Amino acid sequence: MRSLPLLLLFIAAFTVSPGGAGAPAQVAGGTGTASPVAHGQRTAAVPRADAERRLWAAVLIVRGSVPGSGATWGVYTKGERDTAFTRNMSALTFGLALFDNGRTRRYYVAGGNGVHRSTDGGRHWRILTSWRTEEILCVVPDPVDSALIYVATPFGVFRSDDDGATWQKKMRGIPTWYVQRIIMDARERNTLYAATETDVYRSTDRGEDWRPLGCGLKNVLAEIQDPQRPEVLLAAGEEQGIRRTTDGGRTWRQVAGLDSASVYTFRWSPSDGACYAAGWQTGLWRSTDTGATWRQVWAAPGIEAVYSIFVYPGDADHLLVGTVGSGIFESGDGGITWRTAGLPGMQVKQIEWYP
Repeated sequence: MRSLPLLLLFIAAFTVSPGGAGAPAQVAGGTGTASPVAHGQRTAAVPRADAERRLWAAVLIVRGSVPGSGATWGVYTKGERDTAFTRNMSALTFGLALFDNGRTRRYYVAGGNGVHRSTDGGRHWRILTSWRTEEILCVVPDPVDSALIYVATPFGVFRSDDDGATWQKKMRGIPTWYVQRIIMDARERNTLYAATETDVYRSTDRGEDWRPLGCGLKNVLAEIQDPQRPEVLLAAGEEQGIRRTTDGGRTWRQVAGLDSASVYTFRWSPSDGACYAAGWQTGLWRSTDTGATWRQVWAAPGIEAVYSIFVYPGDADHLLVGTVGSGIFESGDGGITWRTAGLPGMQVKQIEWYP
């Protein structure tokens, strides 16, 4: 189920982001979770070290909403002491990204009307892109160079080297435009993987050149890299299940379980190394052998699809899933029991736990 560019461009015209193109420019800041030494680094206000963590939820659309209706899609946040989510900004939202190097902190939103960025904890937002880079499906800022940002769109991969002021299309070696997702290699930040209509492609030079990895899938919907074993990657396609490589993409095999499903999302558990997968009428699945075999941990009765998964750091039994039209569900016992946890009727594309 790929997004429909023309439809979403039409819908995006009715969405306005607070602090959008007409808002005062935000002060840029150095970003990253890697080394604090960065070239091209900018300065910004130092974030509070004791900032309360919040759940951040990216809502693409609300069931039954229509363009111009004032629908409540956008970014929602919920603090540790809050009982409900609060809308933070309004835009068709495909994804989120955070970069924090201990001195500065930035939040990015992949929106239907462009890339949005906040440098003040989400109080104000600025759109960094123009009509040439609408409908952002995924945003990946570089973890060291604060001026370097990548995006995946239905019209290809784009890169900005100047903090979002200008964007260049980077598709040499990829024959088709549609790029669903980009991930950055856990070891080498100049290496990227792109999920496309025809294959998973890899670039080792910041997107200048790409080559196919031959994963055996068409219309790749999701991809992920094992953070502890970066040579292990997983890719999933529509009605084609999951493919896995243990040698950095040289060879791929179909996994046991979920072999013919449409898988939309993966998530590694940071505390126990398990991997989760879900998609169209699949429920939630779990692997404890780096994605080689899978078992279903929740059938998700009555839920059309699962688009996002989150596992709390330090508590492998505390799970959240974002659904298509049914909001968020939560389990505190590793998936044995579930309860509704907010945003009913919403299509939740990503859930994160950000300061």
